[in-house]
Amino acid sequence: MKQSITRFLFPFLFFMLLSLPGANAQLKNIKENVKGHIEADPLTISGNLGGELNASWNNQDRYSYSDPFALAAYANFDIGIYGFHIPININLLNLSMTQFSFPTPQITFNTTPEWKNFRFHIGTSSMHFNNYTYSGLTFTGGGAEYNGEKFRIAGFYGKLNIKTRFKDDRTALQYFADSLLGINQQYTNQPQFDRNAWGARIGFGSTKNFIDFSVLKAKDDINSLPESWTMGDTTTYRDSILKGKENFTAGASARLSIGKWLAFNGNIAMSLYTDDLSASQLTKENFSKFGDTTDGTVKAAFKILDNDLVRKIYDAHINSQVRFAGDAGMNLTFGNFNALFTYRFVQADYTSLGANQFSQNSHGLGATTNFRFFKNRSNISLSGYLQRDNLDSRQIYTNQVATYSANWTFSVSDHLNLAAAYSGVKQDQLDGTMIVNDTTRINQIMHSITLSPSYTIFGENEHTISLNFNDVANNNLNTLSANHSNVNTLTIGAGYDCNLTAKRIGIGGNYDFSKSKAPGNDYTSHTLSGSLTYYALKKQDVNLKFNGSVSLSYNIKPAEQEGYAGMDDDEIPISADYTTNDFSFSARIGSTFTYKSNHNASFYLSTSNYSENIVFGQKVSTTMDLRFNLAYSYSFFSRLIKSKKETEKLEKQAKSEKILR
Repeated sequence: MKQSITRFLFPFLFFMLLSLPGANAQLKNIKENVKGHIEADPLTISGNLGGELNASWNNQDRYSYSDPFALAAYANFDIGIYGFHIPININLLNLSMTQFSFPTPQITFNTTPEWKNFRFHIGTSSMHFNNYTYSGLTFTGGGAEYNGEKFRIAGFYGKLNIKTRFKDDRTALQYFADSLLGINQQYTNQPQFDRNAWGARIGFGSTKNFIDFSVLKAKDDINSLPESWTMGDTTTYRDSILKGKENFTAGASARLSIGKWLAFNGNIAMSLYTDDLSASQLTKENFSKFGDTTDGTVKAAFKILDNDLVRKIYDAHINSQVRFAGDAGMNLTFGNFNALFTYRFVQADYTSLGANQFSQNSHGLGATTNFRFFKNRSNISLSGYLQRDNLDSRQIYTNQVATYSANWTFSVSDHLNLAAAYSGVKQDQLDGTMIVNDTTRINQIMHSITLSPSYTIFGENEHTISLNFNDVANNNLNTLSANHSNVNTLTIGAGYDCNLTAKRIGIGGNYDFSKSKAPGNDYTSHTLSGSLTYYALKKQDVNLKFNGSVSLSYNIKPAEQEGYAGMDDDEIPISADYTTNDFSFSARIGSTFTYKSNHNASFYLSTSNYSENIVFGQKVSTTMDLRFNLAYSYSFFSRLIKSKKETEKLEKQAKSEKILR
């Protein structure tokens, strides 16, 4: 099957490239540019290389969400041969420098040569066909693209997943010690099959008016892993933890523009998906037995699948699913006014192995508008989106979420700027196959209002004063709910920034006051922060900068809470944890260095210390966190073999300098 697809796909793409619409015009265009390529440098090389070291420590991080040491190195090259570019990328990642074990490198390689309207993908790469068929997932293999003015075609073949097994992360010493103690370590990473895939896209039209068709076929290779494997004293059976999957998706994307003021666009796709290849294949006999429980759309689609030609592309099983997804949009533009209206739907269990997961069984309607006025000094944007699930009416309940926002900016003058924003979220729970109980019904709303004016004084030194005001209200509108409670958070702050140009110093400072209030729970926070930047060297070729910042926060949760008012500290149960005074501190220092735009280096060291539980004046636990980063990169460009024209130019320049001397 794999070989037949390969034999069919690439000859088809090659034939289509040779039979492009307007082929004569393309050949003429190529002929006109051959001279430019002949005159180009025969051989050039450019690129960048570098590395990065990260270290971290946390006295509470016993199970370590991140490795104490992490090392990364990369090298990117672009080789130019008479204007034909061959990019090569190599990445080395080491995420296993823990527990005194040797680094375990992971190396990826990819190159995407380009010439004119052609691009080739070799190694690890990605492409985009359609939002619902294949979009951006990394494949390891080969592919090609042609993007002309009126015609484009693309295809690839490779692996979307590389086979893995359960991995034992223990060192040899740890494994030996665990075996003596009779400990069987639980493996952490999930194994997977090789997932072979091929895809193709063909499109017609310009960027304003076009239509594209795309397909993707992906299937797990069950034989890429043995039926069982043993690690230590543990035997793992493939069938007990893994299910092979298969998927075929076909879709279309289109855009229609009417002048410069109106445009329509849309995407539609159909997916055939099997989540377990061990299930029986679909036949007329077994389909007739379970077809009565299948909806009409799926039943009609399965009739199409019962075809010898179709089965060569996708052999359906009794658990296969047929699902649809799509979206449509309209863009309206008049002068300084712009509006975008969108609609999207995704049927339940719609799956494409070539795209990320979608919000299942839902549809939504949205609108966004933007208006500029006062000679573009002021801008207002409004947006809203309403989404509801239970598209197939089979869920117990229906959930509906409405989000909306308004933003306004106004440059009153070169010195004064005003900004205001509002956002809201409304959540509702509606009936589905069952009626929602009024006491448990979700019915809540959130409002957020932000105001942030700023004033700047220009001169030898630049000064900026800014204010911020933010109010957030979360309200439970279901008064019958046992957990009925409203939460309000108010934040007020002020900031000052100064740029002392002559002394090459930048200074910044902020103070924020925050108060959160809920039934039986008040919380107040004071935060003071500052920053300092010093440009030690600021010349044409050399730039050295040092920066540092510090932040102090004091958080107060008073004992006078609902149910405990008037009690002494020793009378309030410790389990209530109602009196908490948290003090936190963080600091960061760093530096960046550049030389002739080729060499770039940076480092930073940060520390934070915060006490999460200071109950009744007694410190329960304190967390200290340290992080260090060191990075360096070098970029270069070199003409290894100069063009004849460039060589003659340099010779003339040398002769002129000799005559002047």
